[in-house]
Amino acid sequence: MDFKIKGKVAIIGGSSKGLGKACAVALAREGVNIVLLARGEEALLQTKAEIEALGVDVLALSVDMASVEDNQRVVDETIRKFGRIDILVNNSGGPKPGTFRDISSNDLDDAYHSVLKYNIRMIQSCLPHMEKNGWGRIVNITSVTVKEPAPNMVLSNIFRSAVVSFAKTISKELIGKGITINNVAPGYFKTDRVTQLMKARSAAEGVSMDEYEQKAIQDFPHKRYMDPQELGDLVCYLCSENAKSITGTTIAIDGGVLSGLM
Repeated sequence: MDFKIKGKVAIIGGSSKGLGKACAVALAREGVNIVLLARGEEALLQTKAEIEALGVDVLALSVDMASVEDNQRVVDETIRKFGRIDILVNNSGGPKPGTFRDISSNDLDDAYHSVLKYNIRMIQSCLPHMEKNGWGRIVNITSVTVKEPAPNMVLSNIFRSAVVSFAKTISKELIGKGITINNVAPGYFKTDRVTQLMKARSAAEGVSMDEYEQKAIQDFPHKRYMDPQELGDLVCYLCSENAKSITGTTIAIDGGVLSGLM
């Protein structure tokens, strides 16, 4: 299937590894030029080489997406190199876990800046360039907690749900300009972070990694951690010309874990 996005330019948050990298790979395979964003320099450069091998141009920037200055630098350097912005994938690390009794005022501020405010700033900065071309795709990577709040993830519940609300609020205005905005809510994926956690917890329990993983997935309906590329492929479709009528939605990719109807 031709997604009709070859030659477009995508900015992707947290894209040196994990879910962000999977989005970059999927889009690059469709001929989209990529702007990689991450904090770690080493992983960023390694991913840059991998994406370039797919035959597209890549701009790799080491940034802190909670920083106003870095947000603006991303947009400025993207325009300087490519002259356009067509796709924005907002993806940031999750805020500190814990119940509402565990969080401090500083935790609240950090989560607000790193999840919600970053998201709004990037959309505000990229929209004029999309509107100029009469075409754009915005995808926010959130969490299944926006559909089924987790008691020990109160900050994620608050601010990722606010991202969803913001996206829905502006979606009707944007689609009239050829711009869609959607949210993808991932469940349990086998990212580097999950692998690290399993390694630490299996060692603490004195069991092998395989034994710990089998225990962890036993309550999953599909009995496995998902591959990040599954999410990348969904995001790629939402960024395509084929998905031009899909906007304001929140799509869970959870392997059937959620129990709710919506």
